[in-house]
Amino acid sequence: MPLKHLTETVLVVLLALVTIVTGVVVSTLPHIPEGFFPWTIIFVATVLFPALVYPLLKNNRADYAFRALHFAPVAITIVWMFVEIAILKQPRLEILHRIYTWGWSAPAVALTFLLLAVFCLQVIRRRVPRITLLILFFVPFIASAYASENYTHWNTQLAALLWEAKEPVIIAQNSSSSMSSMLSQSAKGEKNLASSSVPEEEAWRQKLREVEEGKTHSSVTAKGPLQGIEAAASLSEGKKIVAHKRTKLPKSGGEMEAMAIFIIAAYAAVLHKRAMNVA
Repeated sequence: MPLKHLTETVLVVLLALVTIVTGVVVSTLPHIPEGFFPWTIIFVATVLFPALVYPLLKNNRADYAFRALHFAPVAITIVWMFVEIAILKQPRLEILHRIYTWGWSAPAVALTFLLLAVFCLQVIRRRVPRITLLILFFVPFIASAYASENYTHWNTQLAALLWEAKEPVIIAQNSSSSMSSMLSQSAKGEKNLASSSVPEEEAWRQKLREVEEGKTHSSVTAKGPLQGIEAAASLSEGKKIVAHKRTKLPKSGGEMEAMAIFIIAAYAAVLHKRAMNVA
């Protein structure tokens, strides 16, 4: 049986809302490759929407145009990916991304609403309430899109909330805390020469290590020839010990126990084969 008037109106409203949400989220996606994984999530969600609704539309013999309109959110995500691929090949096409994602992807959302309005005008049933509902959804959407682009910048804030990684903030905090601790230690006269995971701090500590090594070398040479001879003797003795340790090679190859087990197994196999031949 055909779709009931109320059911079809509810589906029109639902499609309008899904289209708005898709446009808003797609407009906040970062460029690929960073935005590929978030785009995949949105794409799967937009595919699930018509997949869930299509059996109802098919069983109730809905118009083919109305069925096709439920794939509009999927088309919005696919076009975004095509634009990103074009930008990768030709970076000067960045203007396409700006136009497409301007104001919560307003161009794509407006086109979908226009097609929905055309469908609602073509069917005889409930034209006025459906067009009125579409206007009630579209006007606030366009107003918020314009305000976001020119005044409030909600699109940037939403993009930071959804997709911005928190790791750079953590690294910056760790870097600042490490630098503050290093400065406090320097103020106390203490020197922390341990390795650090922060590149800036590690470079500074490396310079401190070189200075300390220079001081140590100068102090050793200033202590006299006797201590220099003792240091050389201890160094040569250490080399002898290392050389002596390296002359002893580890065992390689099979042990005698392993060879004995192998011989016993081979003998048992021969006896088994002979017994089978006799039988």
